[in-house]
Amino acid sequence: MRESELKINKLAQGLIPLEEGLEWYDISDAEYRENIMRALDLCVYQSHPTVEDIEEGIKLSGLKETYSPCVLVRKKHFNEARNKIIHMPELDQRRGFILLLSIFSVADERRRKTQCKGGCDHEWHNIRL
Repeated sequence: MRESELKINKLAQGLIPLEEGLEWYDISDAEYRENIMRALDLCVYQSHPTVEDIEEGIKLSGLKETYSPCVLVRKKHFNEARNKIIHMPELDQRRGFILLLSIFSVADERRRKTQCKGGCDHEWHNIRL
């Protein structure tokens, strides 16, 4: 697992506080932020979020529901919305980072409680601090 994927999974599982994740995102240069967003996009895609996960992710994110990333995930097909979010201008992309991370957190938690109940060998579900 790459460094960015490991950090994203730690953030989603609450092993690293969101504030630390936002600092990591904010201090990264544009090229590395693009890398972070691509890694997050892959993680959220692989978690197969449901409509319920997306709605819960919006609530968890603390973002205003009128922000562009929130509107997109409700109005567009999720794959199309994800692609638009990772290519948004800087401010909306940061909000997209928060939103996608929240959706990933919800979807991954659901999958750990259902598909991986009783343990699994997924590297990202067996992270240690």
